[in-house]
Formats: sequence, structure tokens, C-alpha cells
Amino acid sequence: MTTRTRRILAQLGSFALAGVLLYLALRGVDLDAVANALREADYRWIVPLGVITLLSHLLRAWRWQVLLEALPPKTADAPPPSISLKVAFYSVMIGYMVNYAAPRMGEVARTANLAAQHRLSFSGVFGTVVVERILDALVLLIGLVSAFFLLIEQSAVLQDLFINPIREQLGRIPALALVGLLAGLILLILILQRSFLRREDSRLRQLWSRRVQPLWISFKDGLATVLRSPRRIALVGSTLGIWLCYLLMAYIPFQMFNFAGPYDLSLPDTWSIMMLGAVGVAIPSPGGIGSFHYITIQTLTVLFGVDHAGAASYAVFVHGGQMLLYIVVGFVCILLQGSSLGSLRKNTQAASQEREEATAHDASDASPTTTQRHDRTPQGG
Repeated sequence: MTTRTRRILAQLGSFALAGVLLYLALRGVDLDAVANALREADYRWIVPLGVITLLSHLLRAWRWQVLLEALPPKTADAPPPSISLKVAFYSVMIGYMVNYAAPRMGEVARTANLAAQHRLSFSGVFGTVVVERILDALVLLIGLVSAFFLLIEQSAVLQDLFINPIREQLGRIPALALVGLLAGLILLILILQRSFLRREDSRLRQLWSRRVQPLWISFKDGLATVLRSPRRIALVGSTLGIWLCYLLMAYIPFQMFNFAGPYDLSLPDTWSIMMLGAVGVAIPSPGGIGSFHYITIQTLTVLFGVDHAGAASYAVFVHGGQMLLYIVVGFVCILLQGSSLGSLRKNTQAASQEREEATAHDASDASPTTTQRHDRTPQGG
């Protein structure tokens, strides 16, 4: 199977997943009530919501600019790269637009766009995107832990939803069967480790060396880049600013739909809802379609008592509004920089091919028989 075929199948699978999750999220919802809630929303909040949304991405572009300017120059006597904040912002918005058509290709598209505009190495620019993802992943991890403590009062509800059903199912299995299942799992792991991981030509070994191990190395190198950056305060400040904007972007629609008063939804509640919704966005569906709706609706209805139609209205508005904004602004950014969708597609395809070749090359360098890869300077700075 060719790389192009695998990519097409992956994209088709992501759209199918989005459709299934969207169906599950809206199943049984009174669509007339959703339409009525959307009509009666207070749209005076649209302007501040749009401004804060664009501000969050301007901060993201600035953080990316800080990382890009830490890239090593092409030659020893060359000055550090000078990155335009405008081009960085254009590229960020273009990346968000592409994500709705091809999940997870937005990072490649924005990297390819900026690298082409500034004539930089794709691999070097992509390294800074990895660092960005590490920063956001750390905030998300901290946010999920904080959400757990904020939702501690709903622990009984969470237990009924997730823990008790597992206990009931496990309680129906005899203890001897559980011991046998555990022993069989350990035996299976040992067989896989002996038969596949030690064989250089096994698919499991190739998956490890070509995908998992390079990602782990990139994570460690990217984290080291952040710790060594001379502008750590700017990185931390911009990251906090981005997530503060995200919090306001999630809270303002509660005001629009008049949820904050009747359901007593505060900023800490919004933080928990946003963190759980972010897990939905991380699922590989186009732009979080379906996954965001499902998790957000379940969180609002089960944990905060919002009626199903109201929760669906919130999820549909938040996701649909952002999707419309990103597509429109992303397309305008392409026009403002004098490019076209055709040139963007061409650059993205070329960059994707380069990325796959680089991954294959790094896989051979990252094998257990060599340590050269670990001695390289991270490309993020």
C-alpha cells in the first residue's frame, strides 16, 4: 500500500469517525429547541468573542516567532533568522483552516507556508512546532489534573459513569479467570517482545523505530529546547495568555446562551469543561467535529445539569463559529500573502513527503545500535 493510499484511507476514516461521534452527540436531541436557542442567543457578545479568538492566535504566532528566531543560522557568520509576526500569524490561521479538510495536516501546512515565505528549512521550522505542541501538552496535562480536583464534588457522578460499570463487569468474572487472564497477558507480552521486538524486519519493530521512538526523541529534544531558550519568560507568558484567551472563548458563549446564571457556571467550571472538551479536539477527527460535540455535551448534561438541547446548542455554536472563523480568516490570509490554494497544496504535499523521508532517516539513526541521534542539536533552538 502506497503512502498516498494510506493517507487517503486515514482521512476517510477520520471523517467516518467524525460522522459517528456527531450522530451519537446529537442523537435524541430536539433540533427545534437547538435552533430556537441559537435564534435567541445574545449575539452582542460576538464582537468581543471574535477579538479574543484572534488575540489568542496572535499570541500563538508571537510564541512561534520567539521559537523560530532561536533557530541556528544557516552559517556560523550569518545573523539569526528574522521572522515576520505577520507571516507567522498568517501561517497559524492557514494551518487551522487546513485541519478541517485534512486532520493533523494543519501543522505541516503552516510549517510549509512559513518555510516557503522565509526560505527556511522545513525540518527546522517543524521542530519549533513540536516544541509548541509540548508546551500545550504540558498545560493540558496540568489542566486535566486541576479539572479533576475542581470536579471532586461530582466524584459520585463520575464514579457512577466510569468506575461502577467496570466494577460490575469485573465482579461477574471469577477470580481464577482474572488470574489466568493476567498470566496470559504477561505471556503474550513476553512472546511479542521475544518474537517481534528483537527481529529487525518485524512490523512491530518497524513501528517502534519509525514512529514511536522518533516521537519520544522529539519530545525530549523539544523540552530541552524550551528549558535552554533565552526567552523563557516570553514563552511562558505567551502560553499563559493563549490559554487565558481560550478560557474566555469558552465562557463568553455561556453568557450568550444565558447559562452562567441558571446553571451557576463559573470560570472554574468553564475551565473544567474546556479541558475535557480539549480531549475531544485531540481525537483525530477533522477539526474535532463530532468528538468535541460528544464530550462537551456529555460534560454539560451529566456533570452540570444543563438540558440536552442547551448543551447541544452550546457545542454546535462554539465549534461551528470557530470553524467558520478559521476557514474565512485562513483563506483571507492566503490571499493577503499573495498565494493560492493550489500553491499551498503543492507546498504542503512536498513538505509532507520531506517529513516522511526525514522520519524514515531518523528511524535508522535512532536504532538501539547507534547513539548518534541523541547527540544532535535539537532543531527547535
